[in-house]
Amino acid sequence: MQIINFPDLDKAKGVAVGVSGGADSMALLHMLSNYAVKRGKNFKVLALTVDHGLRKSSKAEAAKVAAWVKNWPQVTHKTLRWVGQKPKTGLMEAARAARYTLLFDACSQSKIKMLAVAHHADDQAETFFMRLAHGSGLDGLAGMRTITKGTAKVLVYRPLLNVSHDDLVAYCRKHKIKWLEDPTNSNDAFSRARLRKALAKEGLSSKRLVTTIRRLANASMALEEMAGDAAAGALLKSSSKMAVYDFKKLASHPLEIFLRILKTTIEKLGKSGYGPRLERLEEMACALQNAKTCTRVTIGGCFLEAHPRKNTLTIRQEKS
Repeated sequence: MQIINFPDLDKAKGVAVGVSGGADSMALLHMLSNYAVKRGKNFKVLALTVDHGLRKSSKAEAAKVAAWVKNWPQVTHKTLRWVGQKPKTGLMEAARAARYTLLFDACSQSKIKMLAVAHHADDQAETFFMRLAHGSGLDGLAGMRTITKGTAKVLVYRPLLNVSHDDLVAYCRKHKIKWLEDPTNSNDAFSRARLRKALAKEGLSSKRLVTTIRRLANASMALEEMAGDAAAGALLKSSSKMAVYDFKKLASHPLEIFLRILKTTIEKLGKSGYGPRLERLEEMACALQNAKTCTRVTIGGCFLEAHPRKNTLTIRQEKS
């Protein structure tokens, strides 16, 4: 297994780590503990374990993790608890959302700006196929990125995306690190568990897939940059609630660039903070790009008007 140097933490004063107790997160925490020693006593590692309360054993499991890492250099452990009534439907989605809310809040309280999580190459491969099954576009198939925005003040850091689960298990064994086995990993009631078994049966290598995903990510980032340049060159005026573009300039670009500019603007201006579904966005982008007369649509909390005669494409926040 390659050595992880964590270059993205070079200017940080500390890092938080989401630690479920599985081999992946225990390996990551151990690596970061070693990194902290090299950085010096001023660099701290905050290990955060969420007790979701969904299994009778969850409290004891969190206590085990706390005991295991108690004497690890420069590591402080904290258990976070998901309290309150749990939903009867969409439980896994709700649990994930609650987990990240607790983790982000703990980071903010400790003034830590980076939350490290142990997503690895196998997770990346599974995410690729799950998104493929749901008809995702290039951005979705490009997989998880190493650093993404979690909240306004906290970034999510995934330093293990090129490392396989087997490598992380081997790391734990080599360093005599204890870990917990997550029963959901082998439970066919969950789509990830079914997909994991199917990939193993077909002999698909996560490491090979990660290479393909990285290439898709490079293409996605290049298109993002092109779209950003195109948007800047066509922007006529803007405010916190509106953007007006030169219609002909935007419409002259390939559909993918045109679509990305619309998506980015809608995400920025729309109150929801995220864009519409790809299928709806593509349909709307085609209609606007090929408009011969004034064309209006409402999508993602925004009102869009393409006016070929005036040579404007206006996107403004929809009124409440």
